[in-house]
Amino acid sequence: MLRIVPATGERLPPALELLLSEWPATARTQRIVEIHQEIEDEEFDPQDLLLAEIDDQLVGVQLTILRDDDVGMVWPPVVDRPLLKRMSGPTGEVIEDELLAEAARQLDAEGAWIGQALLELNPSREHAAMQRNGFSRMTELRFFERPLIGSSSWAKRAKASPLSYQPYRRSRNRVAFVNVLESTYRGSLDCPELNGVRDGQQSLKNHEAAGSIQPDMWRMYRRAGVDVGILLMTERPDQQAWEVLYLGVLESARGCGIGRAMLLDALDAARDAKVERLLIVADVRNVPAVSLYESLGFQPVATRVAFVRLAKK
Repeated sequence: MLRIVPATGERLPPALELLLSEWPATARTQRIVEIHQEIEDEEFDPQDLLLAEIDDQLVGVQLTILRDDDVGMVWPPVVDRPLLKRMSGPTGEVIEDELLAEAARQLDAEGAWIGQALLELNPSREHAAMQRNGFSRMTELRFFERPLIGSSSWAKRAKASPLSYQPYRRSRNRVAFVNVLESTYRGSLDCPELNGVRDGQQSLKNHEAAGSIQPDMWRMYRRAGVDVGILLMTERPDQQAWEVLYLGVLESARGCGIGRAMLLDALDAARDAKVERLLIVADVRNVPAVSLYESLGFQPVATRVAFVRLAKK
């Protein structure tokens, strides 16, 4: 009989081995050690790792992590297909579907507004599993980085920027940040499928959960006394980098260099902080954003397919 249960207790070690079975042996061993430390530090919950077993034999695993911003990060199932063949039991697709169905039930029960998975570009069994289980292929996301040390400087502005900004102060201007953030979604080419699904309040909560920030790393820009855009950055110490979590310009202010001026500010701030690189992500359909990043020396380092499943209403 097939059962889906959490990978707790004595089930955890074999479940981790299967989850990381495609990793090189040394990296797999190191990552398992790290996970055990994360469990001790209460940063990893074994309840998030589901396993499928038949007659007490492990045949599949699947990891889903619900973040503090109610976003479920979903990894595709890993199934021991050679073992299934020897057992003459259910197909690998059946195991994948049972694991993802249970993960979806848990996300709905815990109030996640979205589940998302980032997969390699090439169509694969993983793509098919996600699509069979209610995850739609939304878009491709391109990841960029801009080296800041030992590289030529970006173009200097010929005159002073017409923009001013307010740094984020949660107790003082959170409502204003929420309103401007929400306004920048109108007409946006970045994941437009989510427009109207999340509001500015939810979005700011998402970004607050994404990493360490300092007040000056979150900026609300104005031009001639009118709000025109938002820039949100966070630290990525493990990569000696800062990341631009979000850069958005109001629809009425687009096409006149405001996005470029804001990104130049981000580059200046990151270089002044002596980090090695600035990171940013774009929906590949947002051609103006991709062109802007490339014009300022950002280099593509990876592309992933985003699959999403929105909460049941």
